[in-house]
Amino acid sequence: MGKVFIFDMGEVVILNVKNLQAIAKRFNLEYKPFRAFYGLYDKDLMEGKMEDMEFFSIMEKKYGVEIKENLFIKDFSPLPNPFILSIIDNLREKGHRCVLGSNTFPPHMRVVEGMKEKPLSHLDTLYLSYKMGIAKPSASFFKFILEKENIGPKGAVFIDDKLDNIESASNLGIKTYLYDSGKNDEAAEFFKEYLQ
Repeated sequence: MGKVFIFDMGEVVILNVKNLQAIAKRFNLEYKPFRAFYGLYDKDLMEGKMEDMEFFSIMEKKYGVEIKENLFIKDFSPLPNPFILSIIDNLREKGHRCVLGSNTFPPHMRVVEGMKEKPLSHLDTLYLSYKMGIAKPSASFFKFILEKENIGPKGAVFIDDKLDNIESASNLGIKTYLYDSGKNDEAAEFFKEYLQ
């Protein structure tokens, strides 16, 4: 019986997701402090508890800037990751199921769904944090997917680029792979056993 592969979206299925860097640059803000400021609201945005323009309203007050458009759309220019999309296609051909398990929110999904390459069409289904009301690295995020897929932890494989998400899934007994888009040779080796 095939496995269920849970793929993260940013820096895994899609690349060039440097939205916060682009917003910081737009206003000449130092990136690290801006990233820390954004981090105060990230969980609420990803879990669908805060509207994106609400965040920009807070940002306007903090930094004394004017924001007239949704910069989570305007300054977001993702690219497909051909390597991972090819892996997903090959896994599905071998009888495995491939799903998305992503911390994301509506503006980013609008951009990704509008990409001409349609990277999400390679996946069997999408598990999106803002629709689930739960974000990684919460164990509940993974439990939700396991329950929906009707499998135990041993039936799943999780691929993400962030260590805290990997550790959370691993603690539940899910096999994990910490993906680095600069090391596709290593990744190819990891997937080899599932593509026999």
